[in-house]
Amino acid sequence: MLILGLAALLAMSAVTLAGEQGRGPSAEGFDRLADQLDRGELVITTSADAHRLLDQLKRQIPPGDVRRELRYRYLFCIMAMDGDPAAGFAYAEKGLADARRAGYADAEINFHFCRGANQESLTTARDALPDYDAGIEIARRTENTRLVADGLTWRGAVQSLLGEHARALVDFLEAQKFYDSAGEAIESEQNLFNVAVAYRRIGERREARGYLDRLMALGIQRKDLPQQMSAHMELGFLDSEAGTAELEPARAHFVAALQIARSIGSHVAQGSAHLGLAEVLNQMGDYRGALVELAAARTEHVTTRDQSDDDMLALQEGEAYAGLGDHRKAIDDFNHAQALLRESGNLRYLAELLDHRSRSYEALGKTALALADLKSMVKVHQALDRKAQSDTSTLMSYQFDTARKEQENRKLEADRQLRDEQLAALERIRRWQRAALALGGVLIMLLLWQAQRQLRRSRRLHRMAMTDPLTGVANRRRLEEVGAAAVDQARALGQPLALIAMDVDHFKAVNDSLGHAAGDRVLVAMAAVCQGALRQVDRLSRVGGEEFVALLPGSSAADAMLVAERLRVEVSALALDELAPGLTITISLGVTELRPSDRSLDQLLRRADRALYEAKKLGRNRVEQLLD
Repeated sequence: MLILGLAALLAMSAVTLAGEQGRGPSAEGFDRLADQLDRGELVITTSADAHRLLDQLKRQIPPGDVRRELRYRYLFCIMAMDGDPAAGFAYAEKGLADARRAGYADAEINFHFCRGANQESLTTARDALPDYDAGIEIARRTENTRLVADGLTWRGAVQSLLGEHARALVDFLEAQKFYDSAGEAIESEQNLFNVAVAYRRIGERREARGYLDRLMALGIQRKDLPQQMSAHMELGFLDSEAGTAELEPARAHFVAALQIARSIGSHVAQGSAHLGLAEVLNQMGDYRGALVELAAARTEHVTTRDQSDDDMLALQEGEAYAGLGDHRKAIDDFNHAQALLRESGNLRYLAELLDHRSRSYEALGKTALALADLKSMVKVHQALDRKAQSDTSTLMSYQFDTARKEQENRKLEADRQLRDEQLAALERIRRWQRAALALGGVLIMLLLWQAQRQLRRSRRLHRMAMTDPLTGVANRRRLEEVGAAAVDQARALGQPLALIAMDVDHFKAVNDSLGHAAGDRVLVAMAAVCQGALRQVDRLSRVGGEEFVALLPGSSAADAMLVAERLRVEVSALALDELAPGLTITISLGVTELRPSDRSLDQLLRRADRALYEAKKLGRNRVEQLLD
């Protein structure tokens, strides 16, 4: 896979290229330079650098050499066609047809990858998957493991972008096995960048930051501006997703990425940096500044004819206009973004859109539409939760299968060595030894099967022990386990931690008048709407009959007050007519946050309970926070 911007063997390459300048066509010179470009061994900072090296490569093509000409063309397609996706797509199409006629599988594979990359910019990332799958299939059929690994990284990047993080990580980890075993240091390093992005998107911030900090340091050490720019972009996204406390560092990362993008003349990267800045400014409440950045991003996208971020441009414009109070314009932008997001299938941003649009509808007095959006948002969050569970299952299955295969490989290797040694000394009993080895293999498989079965059973029992059977949220035992860890982490890292205690008002009256079955359905509905309104990192637990607790890592008391108010409003908006006409419920909530003097979760729980009691005392259906 071609990886722009990585520097290895730079001094040697510079001497070699200088010696080859001015010479005529040379198959040896072509192959040497093409290999360096293909493996990313040359530092390519600007588009001019890429064109200069490609011109040198073109001059080395021997006359009439169809295969080397095709190799030059697919390198040109990947390296030099990133400014005009429509032209790049057409160029890849013609190259693909020519490669098929020539029977040159490697070129066919790479033109599939190039066409997919341009397809991402022309429409959506999802539309590029058929090309990446086709390239991988041809590479597997021709047993070209290097191009299989390259294709897995192309496909994994799209899957990660679309929210298929487990599938993406499986692809990246499979590719990593090849790069590590083949000693491909440059590709291995770039693939670690892919792994970092996937970890960020599944919320594993610490792992993602570790990879990104390492890649940033390497980029600075080698003066590799594109790698520094990419690391700044991903660190910007990482910090912007961490909450209000990290917004200023996020803004600084996007500004740094924009400066590098301008210096290397990448309009695509400039558009992405402007868009990232707009998202951060919206979160900071600088809506006019966000609109300025969005206008700049649109200009860059028009220059490159890149439509891949049209959904995010519309979404961020909607949020900016909503923040400025122009809710009608905001709704128009949200509607446009929704159509595009449904095409791309990005549920996380769809949930964000529904949340913001419901607020605009509410501001315009269109409560029915606002409620419809909130209900849709709950369904989207439920789908995201199901997807997260599926991702976890996929990763655990992959990790278990990988460990099992490695164990089997080690065992087989040990058996082979033992068999060879025994055959050399005990030729007469060879048949008995083989029978014993075969029996040992059967026993090992039986033991592995039994171990896998026991592991699944243990995990199922653990989940049951930690989950409230009625509502499906965590129970008190799980809260104590997660809460203790959250307190320790918050104190160690100096981060805020908030806790919300909530209780259904007059719940006994619901049970007495409608029966306990109806009361159970009320609790299930309330838990669902609260779970949907919280972030993925937040933890909702049922700690009593109608008592719930929400743990909010990284959130201050001020943040938690806003969240609690949103929970109160959304619960009061629950439609429960199917249980009893006109039935509504309300909740009272108490908020607190971790204090320097706190040493355990119990102190937060007691303080939140006192705040909850105060809310009940002051009339219910309200949020209170203890100030003493």
